[in-house]
Amino acid sequence: MKLGDPAFVLPERRARIDAVVANRTRTLTVVMEAFCDPQNVNAVLRTCEAFGVQTLHAVEGPMKPYDRNKKISQNADKWLDVRRWSSTTECLTHLRSEGFAIYATHLGDRSRPMAGLSFAGKVALVFGNEQRGVSEEALALADACYAIPMRGFVQSLNVSVAAAISLAHAVERREAERGRHGDLPEDEAQALRERFYLLAVKQRSRIAKAEAVRDRNARRARTRG
Repeated sequence: MKLGDPAFVLPERRARIDAVVANRTRTLTVVMEAFCDPQNVNAVLRTCEAFGVQTLHAVEGPMKPYDRNKKISQNADKWLDVRRWSSTTECLTHLRSEGFAIYATHLGDRSRPMAGLSFAGKVALVFGNEQRGVSEEALALADACYAIPMRGFVQSLNVSVAAAISLAHAVERREAERGRHGDLPEDEAQALRERFYLLAVKQRSRIAKAEAVRDRNARRARTRG
């Protein structure tokens, strides 16, 4: 048997993994365009994982913040697939060729409420740089721009908050328009289950080793005492 075989995974953990994979999708994705702050990157990763978005796209900027911050992402990145791109045009052109509608977060004359957008097909949500917002390249390639309605004096949100609100709405609309959110083909779902089983076994092994070291050190301390 392979290490990632279901037999090596605790039944309750296996059931959880199966439920998560059933709600995974690659037909809703997120593009992070030249983010500066690693905390924002990892908060968006955590949000995507929570909402079942399996693949993200990161357009590199000068700050290159796409490192891991486990305290923020809570290891969400290990369950996801992140593709890196050197330019916005390259990334969005690829997504368009794959049949994605491109919706950019932008407060401007072109913007409309998210409620007016369709989520029946493939959709990529583009979130721009924390200071400058989405680029002119992203605006030129976007099929639509949307803004999150505000009711107070503040007219903008932190990008990770905007991503959470946007994804919550997108998942709700997908379920209403498509009947379901998770939609991986069975071969992709099976491959992902096996990958997650393997990660779970490795995690369990690390915990067991750490507990063994802790117990051994405790015994030594008692012996010395």
